[in-house]
Amino acid sequence: MGPRQPSVGAGEFRYAGGTPLFLEPDSALRFTVAVPPKHRNTLLDCIAGEIRGALVFQEGAPADVVIGVPGEGAFVACHAWPGADAALALLKAGWERAKDRRSMERLHEVGRALASEQNLDRLLDLILTKARELLKAEAGSIYLLSGEPDQRELLFAHTQNARVSLPFHRIVMPASRQTLAGFVALTAETLNIRDVYHIPAEAPYRFNEAFDRQAGYRTTSMLVVPMQDTEGQVLGVLQLLNRLEEDSGDGGCFTSEDQALAQSLAGQAAVSVKNAQLRQEIELLFEGFVAASVQAIESRDPVTSGHSGRVADLTVGLAEVVNATPNGTYGDLRFTDRQLRELRYASLLHDFGKVGVREQVLIKAKKLEPSQLEVILQRLRQREMEESLELLSLAWKGGQAFDPARWEQTLRDRQVETERLMRLVSQSNEPTVLAQEVVEGLGLLEDLSFTHWSGERRGLVEPDDLASLRIRRGSLSEAERLEIESHVTHTFRFLERIPWTRDLAGVPAIAYAHHERLSGHGYPRQLGAAEIPIQSRAMAIADIFDALTARDRPYKAAVPLERSLAILDEEARSGAIDRPLLDLFIEARVFERTTTQS
Repeated sequence: MGPRQPSVGAGEFRYAGGTPLFLEPDSALRFTVAVPPKHRNTLLDCIAGEIRGALVFQEGAPADVVIGVPGEGAFVACHAWPGADAALALLKAGWERAKDRRSMERLHEVGRALASEQNLDRLLDLILTKARELLKAEAGSIYLLSGEPDQRELLFAHTQNARVSLPFHRIVMPASRQTLAGFVALTAETLNIRDVYHIPAEAPYRFNEAFDRQAGYRTTSMLVVPMQDTEGQVLGVLQLLNRLEEDSGDGGCFTSEDQALAQSLAGQAAVSVKNAQLRQEIELLFEGFVAASVQAIESRDPVTSGHSGRVADLTVGLAEVVNATPNGTYGDLRFTDRQLRELRYASLLHDFGKVGVREQVLIKAKKLEPSQLEVILQRLRQREMEESLELLSLAWKGGQAFDPARWEQTLRDRQVETERLMRLVSQSNEPTVLAQEVVEGLGLLEDLSFTHWSGERRGLVEPDDLASLRIRRGSLSEAERLEIESHVTHTFRFLERIPWTRDLAGVPAIAYAHHERLSGHGYPRQLGAAEIPIQSRAMAIADIFDALTARDRPYKAAVPLERSLAILDEEARSGAIDRPLLDLFIEARVFERTTTQS
């Protein structure tokens, strides 16, 4: 094999992808020894390597090793001088105990570090970094095991290498006993190989030389350890390459102590990986639940289809702008990735309570339902016919001769009157601001009557229908408006029953306040500014903007972009919405996430 490529800088490790990783040197290991000064050179002449670099002589106790002087030793204490050979043996025994304790300390440090990381990709990177740091490995890889017992697969999940940097691609391969990682994954046995190019012929596994050939690398020693959880289940494989010697930095072999340390680390790593995978599964479960909930909302109210997703895009976009703005009112505020996900879920589910609102109210585009309007118009036509027949009957009873021209004029007059009333009803039914003359014209409908099928005279327009037609603005009556507004409370009651994970616990409260206003005139709780979370303030801006600019509302045209922003500005000037957030929304052009200015 060809010579190795020149090593990178001291302490510097790279993994595929090009980002340097700096491994903390093991400078914390300081081995203190108290011996009579006249014997120090004798001991120094007999030791070398790592122990010599860590050794620090002291005048007296306390120390890690105490020989030939009074006092306590942490690992070894012999108050009488036992002779050079025995002293050397005690020194080395103390050194091994010191290394064991240091290894345990570092394992605990690694365990704490792994427990604090919940993102699976960052966790895998951390595992490899710590494993190579502890075991002084030049390179390493992690494989994750998946699939059914009869069809196991290995995912090449992460890799690091101090000497070479190649593009990293995650690949899935069948788990085979013929490969080193596959053998360990399927048998749960550890492989500690001095030279992968000299594996005994009878071994069932072989080293794949392809990477070495491609990278111009030379793999020598390899330690391959199963990552087993507390139940003994193999979750993956930790593979370490080329142990580096302390003095030369050249390749050495992994010792039995290294193997034991690697197995302990792999066990910790397996538990952390399992927790991260479980968390990932929970997150996928929540993602599916949220997506299904949004679909349920939009199926109930197809008119506003896409609204929840657009509000989420705008709200999260505004929060990201806050993160990127180092000055101003919110210059010190930073949303973490988890908080952004919490905000996205709250935004996607902010209208879920609409499932508790009657459908005829929820999708009410005009003041009257089509069937109600048709009944009124039909009765007006019936009234026209009844009045025409009444006039004809009176003329006949009065002995008047039949005059076709006069009769035709009477019918036209009745028809003109009916069509005027029909236009009045149709105009009143629109969800626009009601003109005063229209309000006055509706008074004419109060006294109109028709003949019911039972034969009795009844009012032509039902009182409730007439009250709906008299709504001055929009299409909802006061009772219907309150019912629509109740969707916020329905949303909160629904969301608070969900056992959210700790980092998503704020979803119900954020969604609950998205219709509150800083002026205290919002709903349903009329909260003051200090009680409204910033996440809800951001969502309020997004919600208003999308309601104004949406093109999918059959009962209104989309408001132009400039006018929509002007309306938001008016809301901010009135103290209803958050001015600093609105300024960021406009200055950073967050609105372009869902709409493009024409």
